[in-house]
Amino acid sequence: MTKGAGYREHSSRGRREKRGAPLRFDDMEWAVIVQVAALAGMRPSAWVAQAAYDTALREHLGTGTERQAVTALIDELREHRRVLANIGGNVNDLARVANSTGQVEQAVVAATVLRLVANVVHASDTLLTDIRRRLLP
Repeated sequence: MTKGAGYREHSSRGRREKRGAPLRFDDMEWAVIVQVAALAGMRPSAWVAQAAYDTALREHLGTGTERQAVTALIDELREHRRVLANIGGNVNDLARVANSTGQVEQAVVAATVLRLVANVVHASDTLLTDIRRRLLP
């Protein structure tokens, strides 16, 4: 598949045909499209065609829109932040006890906090993998 200057890559499935009605944009919409296409090194019409196909393919495959994926990931990150804030409070409690007595009396508490940290680290790794899978196919 080769890509000419400013055009989409050639289709390996055969020649593309003109289909559908011409698209219409107001001045602001077109200005945004022209700017984004220029950043991508494409002609505006080629960029619009590629963006339309990419979006349709995501919907067809059931992967949803990028906005939906980003919103879901933000919610997951907020939950991670909440859990980490709670763990931080537990670590402060352990540090206070250790500083006042020179030791932590309840090893079970320390082990529980360490287990929580390990779980959040593992969940963070899973979340990063999910972000890569959803947003960088």
